[in-house]
Amino acid sequence: MPTPRRWRGALAPTSSFSALVLLSLLSVGEARAQEASEPPGPAVAAPASPTPSEEPRAPSSGVVPPVLVSKPEAVYPPEALAAKVEGAVKLLLTLDEEGRVTRAQVVEGLGHGLDEAAVDALAKASFTPAMQDGTPVACQFEFIHHFVLAAPAEAAPQVTESPAPPPPVDEAPVAQAPAEPAPESKSPSFTSIVRGKATEARVLVRGSEAVDVVEMEKAHERAEDLAEVLTRASAVQVQRTGGLGSRTQLSLGGLSGDQVRVLLDGVPIEYSPYVYGLGSVPVSLIRQMEVFNGVVPVRLATDALGGAIHLRSDLAAPETGASLSLQAGSFGSYRGTGRATWRANEHVFVRAAGFHDRAQNDYRITVLVADPDTGRMGPRALNRGNDAYRGSGGSLEVGVESLPGLDRLVLTGYLGQYDKEVPHDQLMIRPYGAVTSGQESYGVGLRYEVSPHERLKVLAIAGYNQRIGELYDVSNCLYDWYGVCRDTQARAGEIGSSPLENTQKRQSLFGRVRLLGTLFDAEDLELSLGADDSERTGENAYLTRQGQEDPLRIPLGLTSGFGGLSHRQTLWEGRLENTLFVKGYVQRFESGTNAQLSETRWAGGYGDTLRFSLTRWLLLKASYERATRMPRVEELFGDGGLLVESTALLPESSHNANLGVELLSLVTPVGRFGANASAGLRDIENLIQLFPGDTTQAYENVDHARSVTAHAGLDWDSPGDWVGLTGAVTWLDFKNLAEEGQFARFKGDRMPNIPWLQATGTARFQVSRLFSREDTLGLEWTTRVVGSFDRSWESAGNGGTKQSVPTQVLHSTALTYRARFERRAYSFSFNLHNLTDAAAFDIVGVQRPGRALSARLTVDL
Repeated sequence: MPTPRRWRGALAPTSSFSALVLLSLLSVGEARAQEASEPPGPAVAAPASPTPSEEPRAPSSGVVPPVLVSKPEAVYPPEALAAKVEGAVKLLLTLDEEGRVTRAQVVEGLGHGLDEAAVDALAKASFTPAMQDGTPVACQFEFIHHFVLAAPAEAAPQVTESPAPPPPVDEAPVAQAPAEPAPESKSPSFTSIVRGKATEARVLVRGSEAVDVVEMEKAHERAEDLAEVLTRASAVQVQRTGGLGSRTQLSLGGLSGDQVRVLLDGVPIEYSPYVYGLGSVPVSLIRQMEVFNGVVPVRLATDALGGAIHLRSDLAAPETGASLSLQAGSFGSYRGTGRATWRANEHVFVRAAGFHDRAQNDYRITVLVADPDTGRMGPRALNRGNDAYRGSGGSLEVGVESLPGLDRLVLTGYLGQYDKEVPHDQLMIRPYGAVTSGQESYGVGLRYEVSPHERLKVLAIAGYNQRIGELYDVSNCLYDWYGVCRDTQARAGEIGSSPLENTQKRQSLFGRVRLLGTLFDAEDLELSLGADDSERTGENAYLTRQGQEDPLRIPLGLTSGFGGLSHRQTLWEGRLENTLFVKGYVQRFESGTNAQLSETRWAGGYGDTLRFSLTRWLLLKASYERATRMPRVEELFGDGGLLVESTALLPESSHNANLGVELLSLVTPVGRFGANASAGLRDIENLIQLFPGDTTQAYENVDHARSVTAHAGLDWDSPGDWVGLTGAVTWLDFKNLAEEGQFARFKGDRMPNIPWLQATGTARFQVSRLFSREDTLGLEWTTRVVGSFDRSWESAGNGGTKQSVPTQVLHSTALTYRARFERRAYSFSFNLHNLTDAAAFDIVGVQRPGRALSARLTVDL
């Protein structure tokens, strides 16, 4: 399961490069064996590195490769001795910060048991850690282990090391190993490729920002979506209003909706094919998730109040290849995802991605229905109806890079389309039988990167997006929970008192510019600018036909601007990092053809983030931001359907403070440990909160609210990664402190519809090399607990009439098998969600699916 595991072997805090390829010299081990006629004995490894006392000292800056310190003797297999097989086995070794081998993978083998012998020997080898700028880092490199049959002593010829095979075109050349030296010479050596692992993620975690980096590599093999991954792996609470295709709501520190912004590769997710929400984003298209708690970095150019979730799909280098994922599950759920990349040459590439989802969502629910004989209301289990979903979309990128005067230029086009039935009202009280909704999003984007000066880098994004939303409610039937039309009414419309044939169109132009400057340290100064200009038009066709006033026909315009400046300082050889920033916001909205209603709002913000390294694996972090968020168009003017207008909304602002401690993968003889603990405070003025009603919902300001959060996580991996345990718990105290307005009478109450406790725990087991040299079978068990919470204010009503969502304890398990053959990889996963078929609910008490089985097949080419 993906976890917000602190990346092992992080870069030194002073480094801010997004990627680094390390080239180094590494000694090669040489294994010898006796003649086949002699009894088999252990292979003898030639000296491969200086003794520990002779090891070079790491300089304070630059790169120092790992050096082999010790390696157990490799046993020449009897099968290979009998067949007189000799040669070289190339392995890809992964080292942690301590220089210990965490994985030995055969790249080119010989068979006859020699591959296994090399892996067994190198898996127990020890190295000095790779060093970057004086700090140990994890790395990967190729190691060539030679097996040579010993010649008779009286006629032993000089043996020449075989050269390493040519490297891929995008890597530095690998030098050939020299001839075997004379006894008085030093040991032979060759040049090897050493790659830093996910350097950008390590820089983030080692930086001063309050951020969790959620690994996605394992999730690509599982039958789960991003909402599930995020819930299990971070302090974010994600609630879905039903099955596949239902809308998701995020909560971070009690703040939700647009208070927690979701971005994809630096722009809001609504400017993408995934306009239907986080749950519609295919897992296999996302490489990394970054969860910023409370303090949002300047580079994201957004006015989020409580944090941000940044999805990254652009981390992987554009190399020729393809991937296909197919998933099927309970309740008629099907998901398909594909992506392909073609690298024409070193300068030009093309990438394409697409997805298609379908779901019937006819899972069992328990609702109050009338007994056909007595007419009495009572609970009854039945299949959910009118909840089908279908979604599809794709994107195409054409890019050029590494040209004179141009680092990168990428043109992107995309399209996404969703259709969803609406099964009932907001609180799951009244069933619907013919209400449907739809969303469509398409647009183009342009990304530009250039470094006009060695101390300046420019990154720019610009694009156009159009979104079309539809809501149809034109039936005059009154449906029951069985989907049967029990009665009719004079005027059509199941939701309200009149039919809805709503169509809304929103067109947006957006742009982002980042200027990265170097004053004292690399890229320590950043200026970020952003602008969005949107116009919304619409129509209720029913009101138009009736000649009635249609509020959707009133055009709405919204222009938002952002500017931010930050400066990062490092002291004491990188042990202390501090980032100071200021922000500015402007918003102008207009309503009416002649700007009959218009207003311009200004706001500012500022803050600071601090990180101090007690040791290279123990960090202290603190951060503060005075944040402001402007209301969105939908919050102000509604959507003409379920969401009603609230034009009197005021901007919300907050003092956000965070304090945390992080343990970055401490390696011990009993395994690797990682841990984190943090506390957060959000003191909010004019909180914009969504309050659902029986048929509609509206946003309203709460004069004053305060959120106090605490989060702790722990993970452990056994030596050899056979077993792993991960656990996290989040506690929230989010209270209304309003002194004025309609919510003052609920002062001191917890905010409704927000869970106060969430905990997850996962146990992982895996075994490798079952049927081939490169396969893995893994089993996971995850338990999630969500504490009981009220659906309304605590002081409203009494114990007999108050509605609450009970405590939920949900279990799931996954069995995954992955194998690699040359450049192809295959994985197959079985997931069993809600194993005990326990009652599961969203934040307003809507029932979610019970026990569900899903299977997923993924092929990487």
